[in-house]
Amino acid sequence: MSAQDIVDRAGLSVTLVRRVLRVPQQGEATRDIARMTADAILGIPLPARREPSTPGLTSTAESSRLLADLARTGWPATMLAQRLGVHARTVAEVREKRHRLHLDLALRIRGLHRELIDIDPVSQGIRPADAARVRTAAARHTLRT
Repeated sequence: MSAQDIVDRAGLSVTLVRRVLRVPQQGEATRDIARMTADAILGIPLPARREPSTPGLTSTAESSRLLADLARTGWPATMLAQRLGVHARTVAEVREKRHRLHLDLALRIRGLHRELIDIDPVSQGIRPADAARVRTAAARHTLRT
């Protein structure tokens, strides 16, 4: 679990959780933790290892490839972001430069790819000019890499 996962489940501040997780330097005394803080952190149930909604981070390699495939077929990032429940900027970052992303988002991207890869975006209400623009940009991006 990351510090942010602990914060989300325990209702504590991220600064406090990071202080608790920080390993003391050599010669530095260990800090006392308030009982309420310890109870809040220790009371978090650990998720099952193979549960798909398990919080955590994973590489963006596969997700980036899947989003690029959808772009090559003409799906705009705004539409994909809307279907994934994230901001369009997140879709662009995953597709181009972000190194890690949450596991649940990676699984949603995989499912969305399976759902949309064989569907023409124009048949789903995407304007033909927008689909053509996305295809052109994806082709240019493919040539650069």
